[in-house]
Amino acid sequence: MPLPKIDLPVYDFTIPSSGKVIRVRPFTVKEEKLLLMAIESKVASEIIATVKQVINNCVQDEIDVDKLPFFDIDYLFIFLRAKSVGDQVAVSLTCNNVLENGEECGHSFEVEADVSNVELIRHDGVSDDIKLGPASGVKMRYPNYGIMRKLEELPEIDKKTHIIVSSIDYVYDKTGMHSYKDYTTDELKDFVEGLTEENYKKLERYVDLFPSISGKIESDCPKCGFHHNVRYTEFYDFFI
Repeated sequence: MPLPKIDLPVYDFTIPSSGKVIRVRPFTVKEEKLLLMAIESKVASEIIATVKQVINNCVQDEIDVDKLPFFDIDYLFIFLRAKSVGDQVAVSLTCNNVLENGEECGHSFEVEADVSNVELIRHDGVSDDIKLGPASGVKMRYPNYGIMRKLEELPEIDKKTHIIVSSIDYVYDKTGMHSYKDYTTDELKDFVEGLTEENYKKLERYVDLFPSISGKIESDCPKCGFHHNVRYTEFYDFFI
C-alpha cells in the first residue's frame, strides 16, 4: 500500500509586470536540494535552469517563464522561498563605521533578513520609447530572467552595453520599424556603440532604472555597536 500524499498549500501571487494573479505552491524538500546544489556549483547556466524548473513546478497556472521580465521571476522566487523555507535569511554585513582612530571597524557579522518584506522598487518617469532624433528612436523592453542572469556574469566593461542590446525591442526611423529579431547581436551592438554619447546615455538610463528588489536590514555591529540601517539587493542571498 503506497504512502499517502500530503496536500501542499496553494497561494495567490500577483505578477508585478502584468498584475495577473496566478496560483503557486511551495517548493518541496527535493526542489530545495536542487536549488542548493545549483548554487554550490556556481555555474550560472545551472542556477538559471534550476530556478526556472522549480518555478515551473510550483506554478499551478499556465505561464511562459521565458516571456516574463527578469524581475517577475526574481520576485516570484523570493515569494516561493518565504512560503517554502521561511521568512528569515542569513545575510552577511561588514561594518564600515569609522572609529575614533580614523579606521573602519571592518567587522563582518551575520544578521537575519525578513524576505517577506522585500519590495519591488519602480522608478517614475521611465519611458520605454526613447527618442534619438526628430523621427528616430528605440522602443525598449525588459530582458527575461535567463538573459539577464547570463549578462550579469560578463565583465563590467561589457555588461552595460550587452544589457542595453538585450533590451531593444525595435528601432524606428522614417523608413519604418526594425525589430531586434531581424538582426544579430553583433549588429545591434554595433548600432548601440555607434550612437553619440548623449543618445547612449538615454538608453543607459533606461537599464539603470530597471525595477529592482530591495529589502531592509537593521542591526547593531557586535564589535563597535554601530547601528546599521541598510538596503540589500543581492538576489542570490535568497537562496541561502
